Amino acid sequence: MKHLQFSILCSLLVPSAAIAQDTSSSWMLCTSNLELHETIIVRADEQQVVTVDRFGIRHNWSTGDLFFASPANTASNQNTDLTLGIDSTDKRFITFVDGQVITGSLNISSDPDHMSYTILTGSIQRGAASIPLEQVYIVSNSPPKKAAVGIADADSITTSTGDTITGFIEAIGPATTIVTDRNTIHLDLDQIELISLANIPERVEGMYISTNDNLHLRVSTFDFDFQYPLTVRLDSQSIGLAQDDRDIWLLDPDSAIGITILHPSKRVVSLASITPELIEPTGDRSWTPTPTVIQNAANPVLSSIDLHAPVRAVYPLPQGSTRFACELDAAISTWTDCIAEVFAISYTGLRTELLRVQLNADHPSQTMNSELPKGTEKIELRIDPGSHGPIQDRVIIKYPRVLIES
Repeated sequence: MKHLQFSILCSLLVPSAAIAQDTSSSWMLCTSNLELHETIIVRADEQQVVTVDRFGIRHNWSTGDLFFASPANTASNQNTDLTLGIDSTDKRFITFVDGQVITGSLNISSDPDHMSYTILTGSIQRGAASIPLEQVYIVSNSPPKKAAVGIADADSITTSTGDTITGFIEAIGPATTIVTDRNTIHLDLDQIELISLANIPERVEGMYISTNDNLHLRVSTFDFDFQYPLTVRLDSQSIGLAQDDRDIWLLDPDSAIGITILHPSKRVVSLASITPELIEPTGDRSWTPTPTVIQNAANPVLSSIDLHAPVRAVYPLPQGSTRFACELDAAISTWTDCIAEVFAISYTGLRTELLRVQLNADHPSQTMNSELPKGTEKIELRIDPGSHGPIQDRVIIKYPRVLIES
C-alpha cells in the first residue's frame, strides 16, 4: 500500500507535458545573478516560466529575474522550410535595428525612403507592412546568424555571384537601387543575396521570443506550453504593421526556442565575444595556441573558450562589469594536471584573485560565480602546468559570462 501511495505521489509531481519531453528538449535558464539552471519548461508566459526538474519538482521563475531561456541542446532545431505554398524566391529574412527578425516578400514602395513588404510566417500572410529604411539592418535570403552586431561604414549589397557593392542604398524592393562613388546601380531581387544598411543597432528593452522558423519578436505578452499554439502579442508598429488586431499571432505549439529579456539597467555578455588583449604562454613554454571560441547555436552567451594549453589570457571588460561566472572544465587525459586561476584587474592595475583551483582526474571541473571588485577593467584567465608539466593541460572555460550594470 505504501508503494502504491508513493507511485501516486510521483505521478502528481510530474506534469504530463514534461513526461513527453526528453533531455534533448531541456532548456538553460540564466538568472539575473548569472546562475545557470538546466531544466525542462512546462509552460511560460510574460509573468513566469514554469519548469520541472529531473526529480519532477516544479519551480516558478519570474521573468523579471531572468536574462534568457534557451535550449540546452546546441544542435539546431530550426526549421528552414518556411515557404509552404510560397515561392521561395520571394521570401526574405528582414532584420531590424532593434534585433527583431521577420520573414516577408518585398513589394514596390511608393516612397523610396520606406521598404514595403508582406509579412509571412510559414504559409500565413500576416499583412502588408512598410517601414523607414533607417529602421532596417539586414535583408537576406538566408536566416541571419547570431553574432555580435557592428556599425558598417557604408551600405552594401552582396550579389548572388558573391560580389559586394558598397555605397548608399536609395530604395529596397523588387528593384533595389544603390548609389556608388561612380554610378547608380539598379538590381533585381534575384540578383541579390544580402542587403546590409549602415544603420546603428538599437538596444530596446523588453521581452523577445525566438521561434524555430527564425522569427525573433519583441512581445508584450506571450503564452506557450508546447501543446497549444504559441500566442504572442507583438509590437506591430516596430515591424511596420498598422496597430490593430493583427498584433496577436498564433504560431505552432512547438515553435518557441528562446525567451530573452532585455532589462533597462543590466545586461549579460559572453567573455567569448570579447577579443583578448594579451595571450602569452606560461610554464616556461615559448609558444601557446591562441584560445578558440566554441560557438553556441542556441545563444551566444552560452559560447565557451577553449584554452588548448597553459596560457595567460587577458580580456578587457565593458564599463560597469560587476560579476563574472563560468565553469572551468579540464579535458582529462593521462597527464592532465594544472593550476587554473582567474583574476580581476582594476583600472589601476590591481590584481584580485577570484579563483585558484587544481584540475586533474580527481577534480576535473570547477564552477565559479564571483562579484567583481569595484573598478574592474579586465579579466585574466591563467592556466599553469601542474606536477606533470604542460602536457595535456587543456581547459575549456564553459559559458563565461559577465554582468554589466549601468
